Amino acid sequence: MVRSAETRSIKYDKKIDGAVINQRITAQKKFMVEQVRIMYPLQEFYEAKIKRYLESIGMYGIEQHHYMNFGGGLWARARTFTGVTLKMEAEAWANRWLRRGLTAAHLVKIASMFGIDLSDWS
Repeated sequence: MVRSAETRSIKYDKKIDGAVINQRITAQKKFMVEQVRIMYPLQEFYEAKIKRYLESIGMYGIEQHHYMNFGGGLWARARTFTGVTLKMEAEAWANRWLRRGLTAAHLVKIASMFGIDLSDWS
């Protein structure tokens, strides 16, 4: 059976109620903070690594922005996928940034920082 639009709207309205959201966040806050404490150092590690690479090739400031976003996307995919699926996702992600004008060699280098081999891509 398919839910009607009206039923979906009512359920959504109840789900986004402030008291309900507050209760969910309060119940999960301790766990959420623990997870952040684990992940932020890793995020800082990868961002610093990418930034050092970009600065070593003479890329500073606003030029780094898209490459940093590319790295962040790879990090997210590396936490979600493994093996062949990770490689396929990374290639699709790299294709997106290549179409935006980024340099393939830099994308390959950044991917290697996450243990992803894109040397046969592009």
